[in-house]
Amino acid sequence: MKFVYLSFWILFNLGLRLYFKKVRTFNVKRKGLGRTIYVSNHPAAFLDPLAIALYGKRVVHFMARADVFKPLFRPIFTSAHMLPIYRQLDGGDTREKNRQVFLKTNELIRKNGNILIFGEGFTDEVFIRRLKSIKKGAFRIGFSALEAMNWEHKVYVVAMGCNYTDPNMARSEFLLNSAEPICLNDYRSDYEENPSRTIAVLTTLLDADIKNNIIHVEKEEWLEFHDRAMKLTRRGMDPICYDDSYSLEERYQYGRQLAIALNDKSEEELAQLNLVKSEVTSYFNGLDSLNISENERYLNASKSWGIPKRLLTMLVSLPFALLGLIHAGLWYLLVKRFVEKVFKRPVFWGSSKLIILMALVGLVNIPFIFLIANYFEFLGSVYAYLIAFSYYFFIWFYSLMAYAWKNHAIHCYRYLKVRKLDLSSFHDTANRLKLLIDSILKK
Repeated sequence: MKFVYLSFWILFNLGLRLYFKKVRTFNVKRKGLGRTIYVSNHPAAFLDPLAIALYGKRVVHFMARADVFKPLFRPIFTSAHMLPIYRQLDGGDTREKNRQVFLKTNELIRKNGNILIFGEGFTDEVFIRRLKSIKKGAFRIGFSALEAMNWEHKVYVVAMGCNYTDPNMARSEFLLNSAEPICLNDYRSDYEENPSRTIAVLTTLLDADIKNNIIHVEKEEWLEFHDRAMKLTRRGMDPICYDDSYSLEERYQYGRQLAIALNDKSEEELAQLNLVKSEVTSYFNGLDSLNISENERYLNASKSWGIPKRLLTMLVSLPFALLGLIHAGLWYLLVKRFVEKVFKRPVFWGSSKLIILMALVGLVNIPFIFLIANYFEFLGSVYAYLIAFSYYFFIWFYSLMAYAWKNHAIHCYRYLKVRKLDLSSFHDTANRLKLLIDSILKK
């Protein structure tokens, strides 16, 4: 079991280092508390548990929907520290099944183990910066474990916040926040007096803790405006439209402060902002009609396409990009087609492609180890296999070069299409809208 978990950890550690361009953590302590239930938002399906397990610096057991535990995958999921949680919509006697799961979590916590729960219970169809209602399961599990241990050890609940620039885009960025722990033992008398009320109060506290560690737009109708505002200002958590003179932390804080400003406004104030919202919508609709992105509009205005540098990079990296195409590119196309056909919800695509591609590329390229070792056999077996394994592990680097080369090529192609367009009216509108957006934060 431990060997399987360690194998997964090594594999996905490498995968996420390639997948994310930048990762930052805040208040994530290296020394674990032990007997801790971590509760996180759930914006990116399979990617969330991987990111928290790796960057949260914890060995955790994951609570996952029971319907994913198909007979074929159950041994793998179990070895990967996954535990099923049964929902009413899954059918059957969920109460009894969950009682058995609670017995397992009680034992894990008693043995100083940690558990990760996604408090929302499910992921939205598309990636959004908004927290859904938090369920009470974390505190039920925690108090159940305390009762089973006769309150002899401390049990904690810690809110975590997953913040992505875009979880479905390779070479995007990730920021993980952690709140201060809630010690359940401090609420023993309240719980023994009124369990339901105590769990409800603590769930409200936990909800606030998670919101304080993510970008949360309360009103759904303002989500699109918030994302577009981050594009226009280039100071937020957009994966493409951002000013790299601002750090990821600064861009996260800007996006969060903008969300808070929108959340705090009264209905009357939001009604007054509807005019700005309509102008932003019209602006982006205009760009869409010309098949131009906001980033391309910005590059057109700033004349900062950087084409010579990109062409030089493409020339130098071409041999490595070709190797990446051979070893991974063609397999990616197959995985992409498979995932987008099998998984109907786009929110699962990014993480599923990453997991499947990592495993597939790792397996199909094993023969190259022996081919290369055989080629360099004249150097002796030790040196031959050293070269072979070095080449094998650099396959991930070659794959990254292929991905970067493709993006450079698209960028140069788009430059040829956009450079001659007169977008002066869009530039003027963008500058005016940025001033209006900045005024939201000042009021």
